[in-house]
Amino acid sequence: MSAKPTIYDVAEEAGVGIGTVSRVLNNSTNVSERSRLRVQQAIRKLGFKPSSAARKLSRQTRIHNLGVITQSFNSYYSFAERLRGVQAFLSEQDEKYELILYNASSRDNAAEQLKAIIRDAAVEGLMIIDIDLSAEEQKALRQANIPYIGVNNSTASLSPNIGADNHEGARLATQYLIDNGHRHIAYIGDFFVDERFGFTTSHERYNGYRTALETNGFAHNEDFVKLGEHGYDAAHQSTLELIALPHRPTAIFAMSDTQALGCMAALRQCGLDVPADVSVMGYDDLEISKHTGLTTVRQHLELSGRRGAAYLLHTLKRTTSDVNLTLPQPVVIPRQTTRDIG
Repeated sequence: MSAKPTIYDVAEEAGVGIGTVSRVLNNSTNVSERSRLRVQQAIRKLGFKPSSAARKLSRQTRIHNLGVITQSFNSYYSFAERLRGVQAFLSEQDEKYELILYNASSRDNAAEQLKAIIRDAAVEGLMIIDIDLSAEEQKALRQANIPYIGVNNSTASLSPNIGADNHEGARLATQYLIDNGHRHIAYIGDFFVDERFGFTTSHERYNGYRTALETNGFAHNEDFVKLGEHGYDAAHQSTLELIALPHRPTAIFAMSDTQALGCMAALRQCGLDVPADVSVMGYDDLEISKHTGLTTVRQHLELSGRRGAAYLLHTLKRTTSDVNLTLPQPVVIPRQTTRDIG
């Protein structure tokens, strides 16, 4: 057997269920001596070494530990939407699963946490959100027999990976505004330095915005581009700077719904109406966007979490079923914060 044996392999070799293997591993008395011997023989034959995750068991059902590691929770709302999909899928399973969350404050910190996860065999499967791993890190996970899946960035070198096309989503958003008669469109996004995580979403969405302008023959106005820290407050300040320009934009495309909400608050603070004076477009389609009437781009956050979790479970169970790791294309969701001025 080339791969590191799992509890499933032990159960198959011994001809028992994984619940029986779990009870043997935890020295439970609720197992026959015959079954205990068969399991112990299978463990010795396969060279099985239970991880710390494999020892966290209930009396009747094994509890599996799955890890989710992401960069700092600045993108908390989109992260929460993905986590909703993960939890929804896990709740539909017959076996019990627990999620262990790892919050990386920097790329170096992410690398250290990854080493600890591998060293301690802390989880049976790992979902990696908004972080691109090196080839060496991916190899280390494979050697430790920890299945993993990257989630978010379709251009990441991380493989396997499930992610949206950020460039196309931003192009669609900007094109939608152009189709509604807007010629003076501003962009609010993150500093490109967030690429320190190997994560290029900000740059990709900015390039999608640029592509739409250039395709339609519109000049690029650097005064209309505002980059800052990810979040509501920075977007609020950027919007104040935009509307102070001699010729303010008629529409603003923010690279996330959170930033779009900050943008809307700043406009209304200054007595401007959304969308009568300035249209606002977001990106993500968070649940709060439905309640605020925000026109946005749906990037299928919950579905990405669901499919990522499905991939991990299918890999752990070594089933032959294929999991679709391709998300639908981003799509504009028109609501009340944009209007046609054509």
